[in-house]
Parts: sequence; C-alpha cells; structure tokens
Amino acid sequence: MKVLVFNAGVLGADGETAVAKGVRAALGPRARRPGELCVVFASDAQVRALNKRHLDRDRDTDVIAFPYPKTSGQADAPFGDVYVALGVARRQAKALGHALLKEAVTLAVHGTLHLVGYDDHAPADKRRMFKRQDRLVAGVLGDGKEEARRR
Repeated sequence: MKVLVFNAGVLGADGETAVAKGVRAALGPRARRPGELCVVFASDAQVRALNKRHLDRDRDTDVIAFPYPKTSGQADAPFGDVYVALGVARRQAKALGHALLKEAVTLAVHGTLHLVGYDDHAPADKRRMFKRQDRLVAGVLGDGKEEARRR
C-alpha cells in the first residue's frame, strides 16, 4: 500500500520516514495490498473542523481517521486518511515527557489501527489497542520499553 505523509516537516529529517514505517507496521499484512493511505499533519482548528463536520463533535482531538469505502477492481483505491492535530500532539508530547516525533508516530499508528478495525471505547479493547500501538511505536523508534499511554 502506498503511504503518503503530508506536512511532516516539523518532525525533523526522519519524521516522514518514521511515520510511514509506523503506519505500514500498523497495517500489518494489509501493507502489501494495493491502495493508498494518507497521513496529514494539520492545525488543531482544521482537525476540530473535521471532527465537527463528520462526527458531530465540536471539540479538539489529537487524531481522527476516515476509512474509504471498499471499491473492488481499483488497484490504487484509497484505503483511508489519518489526520493528526499538531498542536494537540505537541502538548501531549510535552505532558508525557517525550519528543514530538514519538507522539506523531504514536498518533499516526493509533489512527491506522482504527482503520484496520481496532476500537478503544471499551476498557478491554482500549488495553488491547494501546498494547499493540505501544509495541509498534517502540519497534519503529527503537525504544525497547513499552509505555502505557492514557488519554
């Protein structure tokens, strides 16, 4: 699957590569399928507007993911979009005591996991999702320790 990353310049020289690697890891076997997934780093206001327009939630959020309808026969059919709110990501990185790059990769992975079917509404589902998310991020960034993220 083609992974496109937009507006990742603030993450440094390796930002785009790390985000794409994390997304491919989260896709698992789907990464070998045809298609396209876009990760967009956007302003808090842009992500909030998407949240309000499409999910009827008038509040800030760190990441939002939109799956595309499945279309058969199209080799490069879009798979989905993941939008990450940069301001929220910066604040969360600071609060958690880690780099913006780690938070950006975490949020891109989180959104991608939603696209492949993970849910974080029920406590057991959230634990399962965050365990996988933390393992994937550690694998991408070479961080051997797992971090229990709480939102």
